[in-house]
Amino acid sequence: MKKSYTFILALAIMFFAGIQSASAQLYINEFMASNDSAFAGPQGDYPDWIEIYNAGDDAVDLSGYYMADDLTDPDAMYAIPSTYPDSVTVPAHGYILFYANKGQESSVLNLNFKLSGGGEQVGLWNPDQEVLDSITYGDQTTDISYGRYPDGGANWEFMPTYTPGATNVANNIIENDEAPLMSQNMPNPFSTSTTIRFNLATSQNVTINVYDVTGSLVAVLANGVYAAGEHKVVWNAENLPAGYYLYSIETPTARSVKKASVVK
Repeated sequence: MKKSYTFILALAIMFFAGIQSASAQLYINEFMASNDSAFAGPQGDYPDWIEIYNAGDDAVDLSGYYMADDLTDPDAMYAIPSTYPDSVTVPAHGYILFYANKGQESSVLNLNFKLSGGGEQVGLWNPDQEVLDSITYGDQTTDISYGRYPDGGANWEFMPTYTPGATNVANNIIENDEAPLMSQNMPNPFSTSTTIRFNLATSQNVTINVYDVTGSLVAVLANGVYAAGEHKVVWNAENLPAGYYLYSIETPTARSVKKASVVK
């Protein structure tokens, strides 16, 4: 009788564990790869950070899950510790924040790698080392995050209004690799003026907008039809304060974003 009870209990545990696993929908939802002074970590530093969003109906204990900044090297996969499972449990329809600061010895929320502001990869795997979510990202801007909008969605945006541990906010600054070829503004950094060059395969309408770090539109550099070929636009920032800015080029079919720095 005791063996039957134990067997039934084991089946029940496996059943409910299966329900939780099936309902868990985990996403790399937002991250900051160049955190200079935007968001202080719990240890008083300004670490890179990665937010995981659980779109499922059950809380998920991430003990034994893996994260890494390399999607191809199994040795780079870092196992989230099970020392304090409550600390690494992401609630249903909630968020958890991990710090990519190579400080894994001091906290279960610290990872053993840092993120590159120049672009790299981030991956999340389950305990069976099956990939749950991953992203390969490009050049990032200091103190601006990169995240999904809406939470768990397919679109990634630069987010001057970063929201670690909370729902993401749209800033309408979307990166699209299919946009017209646009070179980095030169010079950069600059104090008064700089030149932006772009190349069109066909004649089409082009809009070039400039945003500050809050996501507010501060200048419209172009808005009209341009012929096929190479073009250049001069951005006069003489009246703008020093700081980081994002500028976007948009056509009817695509959009891309680059960053610039104004110095005084």
